[in-house]
Amino acid sequence: MARTKEFDVDHALDQAMDIFWSQGYTATSLSDLILAMDISKSSFYATFGSKHDLFISTIDRYVASVTSQIVDAAKMDAPARKIIRALFDRAVERMLKLESRRGCYLNNCAIEVSRTDVDAAKAVAQGLEIMEGAFLELVTRGQREGGIGVRHDARAIARYLTATVNGILVLGKANPDADKLYDIADVAMSALD
Repeated sequence: MARTKEFDVDHALDQAMDIFWSQGYTATSLSDLILAMDISKSSFYATFGSKHDLFISTIDRYVASVTSQIVDAAKMDAPARKIIRALFDRAVERMLKLESRRGCYLNNCAIEVSRTDVDAAKAVAQGLEIMEGAFLELVTRGQREGGIGVRHDARAIARYLTATVNGILVLGKANPDADKLYDIADVAMSALD
């Protein structure tokens, strides 16, 4: 008879993500993870396999829990342009709070390991594709509503918005200047005319 897990796997994943997010993948040791997750080494290996497997699972969890919020926002019953502006404002506001200045977990993973880790790069790319898809839905809807211009291809605009909101989350880590970050958001919104 198999033993049941004596810990909450989702909570353990959240704790692991928090450590990776704060310290980075390379600087995080197995001991750091086991301590943060409050599980035994045997439970760690039995449930998560390896540090790398766990890392990929945390990226997947981030995409499912955080990146999916943009998908939810895209489904809101409000003008698409207004939703896009709210997403940009939220990104800026997030970077102005000290406790949120770690940036975006996907961005951090992309910067640290995607060049050398095919699995991480694939997981990060999938998350960014979800974000782009949500922006595409909003841009397409906004073009139908008349609030977003049609001089640019909707997919190209969605890619631009994805890159820009992620840029705000990267730049804000080093320079959380509200005026500068809102300037970026304002210019991005002008591209929708």
